[in-house]
Amino acid sequence: MSTDTSSGSKYAYLEAGRYARGWHIVLFSSELVHGEMKSFHYFDHEFVAWRGASGEAFVLDAYCPHLGAHLASDGGRICGDAIACPFHGWVFQGSGECTEIPYAKQIPPRAKHALKSWPVTERNGFIAIWYCPEDSAPLDYLPAIDDWGADNWGDWQFQRSRIRAKPCDVIENIVDIAHFPHVHGGKVQSFENHFGDVTVTQISKVKRDPEAGMITPPGLPFDLVDARNQGAGMEADAWGDATYHGPSIMYYYTESRSPDISFKSWWVNYHTPVNDSEVDLCSAVIMSSLTDDPLPEEFTRLYPSVAHAAFGQDVLIWQDKMYREDPILCDGDGPINKLRRWYERFYLPA
Repeated sequence: MSTDTSSGSKYAYLEAGRYARGWHIVLFSSELVHGEMKSFHYFDHEFVAWRGASGEAFVLDAYCPHLGAHLASDGGRICGDAIACPFHGWVFQGSGECTEIPYAKQIPPRAKHALKSWPVTERNGFIAIWYCPEDSAPLDYLPAIDDWGADNWGDWQFQRSRIRAKPCDVIENIVDIAHFPHVHGGKVQSFENHFGDVTVTQISKVKRDPEAGMITPPGLPFDLVDARNQGAGMEADAWGDATYHGPSIMYYYTESRSPDISFKSWWVNYHTPVNDSEVDLCSAVIMSSLTDDPLPEEFTRLYPSVAHAAFGQDVLIWQDKMYREDPILCDGDGPINKLRRWYERFYLPA
């Protein structure tokens, strides 16, 4: 992965070591049970997360300010809503404040706020942290998904992959109308984009087309081309509304009606940067029937794989492509430059 310039970048989001200001998903709620600690590495930075006795999730920098132990070593130590360093027992609150050193008479002043606490939001069954180089106050722009947790919807079924790509490659898909008949095997029936301050939306209808090109990711539990071709002659009445809320979290709602299966589904797709060249790409799905009949078990088992396969088709392009800062565009392309200007705001000072 590279850009097509060797000197200064046209866009701030291409500068090394810069990451988008905003909410980024780091875990699903089901991955952090009561009394459990997890470590993760994003933004070229090491974090530790835990769920305390109150049920609240906390995230701190991972290394103890004393002698540098990783706070999650040996599974970590949770004390109520606080954590204790497994090396010497220093206790830290979720705010990052050291409140106890078991062998000291007093806490050194520098230790009281030596660990950075990261703002956390937990909603819709996922845990996100607010990343901002300038430490600006978090914005509350992630809407609730009312269907999550409701009867007959179930919990998120998700697949996460660490891939070689830049965040800007991923987010441009929201406006790229022209790649559907070459990558995803579909013919676009309708397509429109809407831009807000912190949102960009795609409303589209795409028909499966046996004559269209299609990329087939390896290792799928089903034949993607065969599934496309079998369904092409009995098209469902389907539509979808995909919206990025901020720089990295997309909600996608879709409904599909056919003689065989009628269902509605929410996807949460996110890409969280690991470093300058890798992101964690994840598709998570909940679904429910649009009729009184329950969805077939095989369908509910395979449908999440379809969600991840859709991104998997793009991954095979992203991993080899060059990012063109000044591309030659034509009148059939979507609003790519408008998207880039919108996206740039998350990399500039608040």
